[in-house]
Amino acid sequence: MRTAVDNLRRVLAIELVAAARGIELRAPLRPGPATGAALAVLRERVAGPGPDRFLAPELAAAEALIAAGQLRTAVEVATGPLG
Repeated sequence: MRTAVDNLRRVLAIELVAAARGIELRAPLRPGPATGAALAVLRERVAGPGPDRFLAPELAAAEALIAAGQLRTAVEVATGPLG
C-alpha cells in the first residue's frame, strides 16, 4: 500500500509541474484563486520555464510540497477547507 501512495504522489508531482507550465503558456490569462495559490507555492521551490535541464530535482521538490501538505494548505487559504 505504501508503494502505491508513494507512486501516486510522484505522478501528482509530475502533473503539477506540467499543469503549471500549461497555465503559464496561457498568459495573459490568469488562473483562479486556488490554482494561482498552488502555482505560487510551487514556484517558490520549482523554477518556471527556462533552458533544458534535468527535472528530477524539481519533480522531487514538487513531490515534497505535496507530501508535506504545503500545496493543500496554500489552496485552502484561497478556498477554505477542502474536506
